[in-house]
Amino acid sequence: MKKEWDGLRKQYAGIIKNLLNNIDICNERYIKDGNEGYMVQRKGYIKEIEKIKTMIKKKEIELGYYKESNDNNENQPS
Repeated sequence: MKKEWDGLRKQYAGIIKNLLNNIDICNERYIKDGNEGYMVQRKGYIKEIEKIKTMIKKKEIELGYYKESNDNNENQPS
């Protein structure tokens, strides 16, 4: 059975898209209002995206989508 290259990523695409939209809203509101609270929230959204993407990458390695490489600490398709 062949794995789809984006099988795992599809599950999280909507969540990541929503977080990106929230970042855009924070950017817009910060420009309009100047309230630093929007930048604090924006930073939280960015951290959440980074956590999700890191988790996806680790899981893809576990599932055999990629193999670990020593070159610049990047992963290569298997």
